[in-house]
Amino acid sequence: MKILYVTDLHGDKKKYRKILDVAIEKEIKVIVNGGDMLPKQCDRHSEQSFFINGFLDEYFEELKKQDITYLAMLGNDDLLAADEMFDNLCDRFENVCNIAGRKFSVNGYEFIGMNYILDHPFGCKDRVVTETHYIPQRQLSPVAGISNAVDYDRIYNWLEYSRTELPHMCDVLKKLPLPDDRQKAVYVMHMPPAGLRLGQLCYQDLDIGSVDIYEFLKEKQPLLSLHGHIHESPDTEKGKWINQIHQTTCIQTGQTELNDKYMVYAEIDLQEKKYERKVISVD
Repeated sequence: MKILYVTDLHGDKKKYRKILDVAIEKEIKVIVNGGDMLPKQCDRHSEQSFFINGFLDEYFEELKKQDITYLAMLGNDDLLAADEMFDNLCDRFENVCNIAGRKFSVNGYEFIGMNYILDHPFGCKDRVVTETHYIPQRQLSPVAGISNAVDYDRIYNWLEYSRTELPHMCDVLKKLPLPDDRQKAVYVMHMPPAGLRLGQLCYQDLDIGSVDIYEFLKEKQPLLSLHGHIHESPDTEKGKWINQIHQTTCIQTGQTELNDKYMVYAEIDLQEKKYERKVISVD
């Protein structure tokens, strides 16, 4: 079975349309979107709602017409306040599934989603968790916030809050549905695992992947794991887009920035275990 994997589109409509064009052209019937789906350089509370009820509604209709299954989840730049709206939209389409914290089967392969990340330097802290030995990055915003329906609940002492109040990644992972057959399991996790250079930053020599995710994949040994979050990682000097944890293949395609003339995706043959990273023009 072939799938297309894309992540971190951040509301870029040209990229959404291009990946659909590729699926139609190559006759691939499954697209997986790894998170950070909605616009972020805007008033997120209004624009993300508009994007879900406008563009994504029409997009999902077109996917339905083309008989394409779409497995997707929101990411850390997509507001928690948008979850219910996104879930309701997905529920209207038999071919679309919000896989965050859920399992969905296609042709015998099981896709399991997890969209939490470790702390980052930015002010919006939706879907942020911690782990035992994690050292938070230097914060770029003086005030942190977790979204509510109309604004953000502001947290003025984020460092203390992160140490005492945040859930741990290992506990989030324990709650995920179990696959029936690990050799046909695909985990879609917005955060990459540590130690594989899939979370390599550009502005400093640091791999910010999750140790808990690495240990989880090492223990579970699924067929495949799909990641995103750090756009530039595969194109840095030390970064990679594909690596292994024993028998598990881990992929992090990366992505170009918003409105770039190129986009990145992966073409994956699950049965043959063939993986290709593609960089193509969206024009």
